[in-house]
Formats: sequence, structure tokens, C-alpha cells
Amino acid sequence: MNDPHTGPDSDPAQNSLDALRSRAAAPDANAADCLAYGHWLLQQASRDKDKQREALAALVRAYRLEPDCDAALLHTIAQTAFIVRDWGLVDDATALLLGQNPQDANALIWRAAAVQQRDDFAAAEALLREALRAVPGNAVVLHKLALCIKEQARFAEAECLLRQVLTAEPGNAHAWFDLSEIEIRTGRFADGWAHYESRLAFADDLNNAQQALAAISAPWLGESLAGKTLVVYGEQGNGDCLWAVRFLPLLAERARNEGGRVVFGHDGPLRHLFERVLPPDLPLETSLETQPDFHCGLMSLPLRLGIFDSAGWGGPYLSAEPALVEAWRERTFAHTAGHAGQARTLNVGLVWNGNPEHIRDMRRSVPVDQFEPLLHVAGVTWFALSPGRAETVAQWRAQGLPVIDLTHHFQSGFDDVAALLANLDLVVTIDSGPAHLAGALGVPTCLMIDRVSAWFWGDETPRTAWYDSIELYRQPRVGDWAPVVAQVRKRIEAMLGAK
Repeated sequence: MNDPHTGPDSDPAQNSLDALRSRAAAPDANAADCLAYGHWLLQQASRDKDKQREALAALVRAYRLEPDCDAALLHTIAQTAFIVRDWGLVDDATALLLGQNPQDANALIWRAAAVQQRDDFAAAEALLREALRAVPGNAVVLHKLALCIKEQARFAEAECLLRQVLTAEPGNAHAWFDLSEIEIRTGRFADGWAHYESRLAFADDLNNAQQALAAISAPWLGESLAGKTLVVYGEQGNGDCLWAVRFLPLLAERARNEGGRVVFGHDGPLRHLFERVLPPDLPLETSLETQPDFHCGLMSLPLRLGIFDSAGWGGPYLSAEPALVEAWRERTFAHTAGHAGQARTLNVGLVWNGNPEHIRDMRRSVPVDQFEPLLHVAGVTWFALSPGRAETVAQWRAQGLPVIDLTHHFQSGFDDVAALLANLDLVVTIDSGPAHLAGALGVPTCLMIDRVSAWFWGDETPRTAWYDSIELYRQPRVGDWAPVVAQVRKRIEAMLGAK
């Protein structure tokens, strides 16, 4: 019988790779084998973070065994560490690189990113300006500097730098996208929506629905739908879809008047919630059943429908399922002082952190220790709205804090979340999907947002025209949640006093 690894049908290339992997992992591995294995993994990794981390480990081992085995090794380590967000390793590698050459622009950029993760924007900006002195006018450095300055809420300066990038590189879709977010947040919707279309150029980020539709239909640019069928597909995150679904009834009305047809292509936890807002002649399809003439992303509707003013769009437009609302009324009642002879507590929904994979989660989430002062307000029962936080809730309950986690009852996607929200007096949340859901339902909401939040929430205002029921509480400084928590606590105490 042939050995499956060495027989005539075995793959010589795979055998060589297996041998290389074994040599690189051996206790007596040499730098050349570790280096070769690390480079091979990087070539195969694409966006596979696990492979990139494995490659990084092999490259670091090669460097420790023989620092001079490859002239570019330290740069490769720093860049890969930057990609996988191993900021400690970025610090170490760039310190060595800048010790060799203080004007190494790449090392300065990577080090600035690591420093920025610690919210030291002044130091990050100084590093990027040093990089710009090393490579004057470089579009990459200008772009990084623009984003660093944007994170300090210096939007006019950031916009100026982005326009410099676009002068040098008119086709830079990422710069157009970053510019669009500044334009939208400052109410320049005509330009902002147009430039926001640049997101479609990020070919690697397009979802499967967009790719499939692009293969069989033309992009809809706002032309007449007379005799035509348009499929609008859901895109980006849940919050984006919750925000943009409000425009579908207007689109349906236009198609109806023109003699056309619109289909909404969407599948996921928001599906049933959305079906209730759609007009009868705008069906929702979870797979590509309709062969359309046109396709359009949900986030493109404001541009295609000419919505260049946010006024009048703040009222509630979603609703919870009545039967689920009743079921959740019983659940919440069982955990609050609502019985005869007892005063009813204020029932408040709670979201203090988000998905750690979100690019802004570190800045939008409130650390548990900074959030706890809010939980000591007497007369409030708190309901966790995000699944997977049972450990933190248990710690709070051990301290005697009235935080309830009923998220294990979420069986119907966001329909259950909506039904729970419908039974609450208030929602306190960070910038997350539940914030958009609460606003779309018209539930009173205190939204705690970081110094530089998403464009939905505008700039330096206590309200957003997109959601009438949401009050905004902004950080005065990056990372400073104490004043935000204090203001929200004062708001809750005022509600208790008015009961």
C-alpha cells in the first residue's frame, strides 16, 4: 500500500511545504526556514488573519535567530504587525527601524498608527508630519494625516488635506469616501451622497448580492423605471440598513407612478422587521429570484431620490410585532417592581459596548468601570440589549446592581429586540445597531457618542434630524466618558423626578 504522503499520487509541492513547515517549527529551526515559511504564508494569506499571525510568528522567530538574514525582514514584520493590529510588536519593530533611519516614512506611519491606538493623537500627528517631511507631498502620508486630524474633530483641516490627496490622486476612492463622510456630517448632502458612491470601488469589500446583481443588470442611476424592475440590495452593517430602509416607501411610490417595479433583496436578522414597513407592491426577496433591469445599494437611495435635506425624516418608521410586544411586556414586568402597592421602576435598555471587530469599537464602547456610576441610580431597572454580555451582567448583579439580561430569549432576530424596546421607558446606548433601531421605533434614547462619531450624528449638536427620539451626548475629549455618563445620569434622574 502506498504512503498517502509519499506515494505516486501525492503532491510534490504539498510535500515540500509540509517539510518546510516541520523544519520551521522544529526546536532547532534555522532562520532561512522560518523566513521561507513566513513569506509563503503571507503569499497565501490574502485577508486570512490567522495565516497572517502565523506568518508573523515565523518571521519574528527568523529575526530572533538571525536579524540580518533578510534586509527587508524588519519592515515585513512591522507591516504585518500593523495589518493584524499587533500594536506592541509595531512599537518594537518601528523603534528598531527608526533607530537605523529616523526618516523611514513607512516606519513613521506604522508607529503613528500604534500611538493613535492609545489615543495619543498629538504624538501620532507629530510622527506623520515627520513622515511628510521625509516624503513631501506623498498622498499616502497626507491621507493618514487627514484621518489622524479628523479623529481630533478638526474636520476643516482634515478636509483640506483630503482635497490635497485628491488633487494628486483624483481616482483615490478611499479618499473620496473619507471626504464624503465629512461632507455628510456637516449637512452638505448633495456632494456627500455623490462622493459616498466611491464605496462601490472597493471591489474586495462588495457583498455577494452586489456582485451577483452587477453580473446581470445595470446600476440604477436614477433614470425612469417605466416598464423596468429594480432590485435594491441591503449593504454594510445593521445600523446602516436600519437607517436607510426608511427611503424604500418613497422609492416604491416613485416606481408605482412611473409604471415600474421595485424588489428589496435582503436576508438576515432584520428581515421580518423590514417586511412590516414595506408597501404591498414592494416585496422582499431573500435570494435572487427576480431578474432585474437595474440594481442599487440601499445606501445609495438618498442620492438617487434627491434627498438633500434631513428635515422631516426624524419620525418613527418601524414597528414591533404586537404579539412579541405582549410577550416581552410579561417578561419585563416579572423583573420590575410593578406589582400592587409598589412603585414602578424606570425600565431602561442598556448597550455599553459593541462588536470588537468593528473598526471603531475601541472608541465607541464605554469601559465597564467608567459606566458603572450610571447603574447606581435608584429606581431604575436596567435591561441589557446585547447578547453575549452575561459575565459582565453577573458581576454587576453580584454588586447588587439591578441589571437584567434576557437576551437568551432573542429567538426572532431584531424583532425580539424591537419588542423589548417597545416596553422600555428609555434606551441608553453607544453608537450601535440598537441605537438606530430605537430611533426608528421612536423610543426615547440617550445616545452616548465618542468625540468623532459616525456621520449619522452630525457635528456638535444635541439632536439629530434623522431620529426625533434620540438625544446625543458627546465626549468633550477623546476617551473622556465621565462627563457623558454624568449628563445621562442627570437626564435619568430628571425622568424619575417627573414620574
